[in-house]
Amino acid sequence: MRTYQKIPGSRPYANYTRENLERAVAAIRSGMSKKLAAQTYRIPRSTLVNRCLGRHKKSVGHPTILSKEEQLISRTLGIVAEWGFPLTKADIKSVIKNTLTKRPPISKDPVHQWTKKIFLKFFENITPALLDSNGDHIYNYDETNITGDPGARKVIVPRNAKGGTCPKPFQGVRERSRRSFLNIFHFLNPPRTAISIMVCGSVSGVLLPPMVVYKANNIYENWCNGGPPGTGYKNSTSGWFDANLFEIWFKEILLPHILRTREPGKRVILVGDNLASHFAPRVVQAAQENDIYMCPFPANATHLMQPLDVSVFEPMKKKWRAILET
Repeated sequence: MRTYQKIPGSRPYANYTRENLERAVAAIRSGMSKKLAAQTYRIPRSTLVNRCLGRHKKSVGHPTILSKEEQLISRTLGIVAEWGFPLTKADIKSVIKNTLTKRPPISKDPVHQWTKKIFLKFFENITPALLDSNGDHIYNYDETNITGDPGARKVIVPRNAKGGTCPKPFQGVRERSRRSFLNIFHFLNPPRTAISIMVCGSVSGVLLPPMVVYKANNIYENWCNGGPPGTGYKNSTSGWFDANLFEIWFKEILLPHILRTREPGKRVILVGDNLASHFAPRVVQAAQENDIYMCPFPANATHLMQPLDVSVFEPMKKKWRAILET
């Protein structure tokens, strides 16, 4: 909540009080010259001219998005924490979003302008290829990593919050300090496993077999059972796809499917992240030889434009975390 009030003399800009400005304007309208008023009230002559002409009526400083609502939100966070249900970052974002949606839309949003620009550039580049293809030959691929650890969940509470013990509804939560809610955290003991999965599907709804990469130095036979037919299983020390593993997925899973299902004369479009490991020389060569147009998403925009990330992985991970926390 903003409570700061500028003190006259603290900076050269707008170094006067509103009352002094109003007295100077009244004096000018009563016959005093602007030059004399500027000297008498120590206000720049240009400021007095603009005010007399009706210019710059808005208050000094950058306008805030929230004003009166800030106090309400701040008070809400403290009260809810005292009740024993401190809000997470996601909860607070939801509260602020609901508050903003009740206000008039903000014009000239720079984020909106930037998003619109990259969207237009992306579709400008891919449009010629789309004209030579159809939904059966447009593929979207993405990799994601899942773990057995749901991670810590931070909550927001007043710093000086004091009160009783953690309430019963917080199952799986313990309290380090009996007199403060600051150290409330989820107490779990999950396995530290990490698995990466490469998923790919066509616009027409055909889902290819996935490829699973375990974080391990070796891969065992019992790790390679239970997946969809055709699933590939590999391992890496990091648990993520590198250039070699991406090439294996491209040549052993994606390319055979394309060659089996491709219609003569139709171009294949492959849309995915713009990672350097996805553009190894042998992958690019195989794509050119088979008329596959690889179109990466713009940098820093996959969270907005990547269909698998937005529509599949995000709800999947929410469900997976809920399973781990039960």
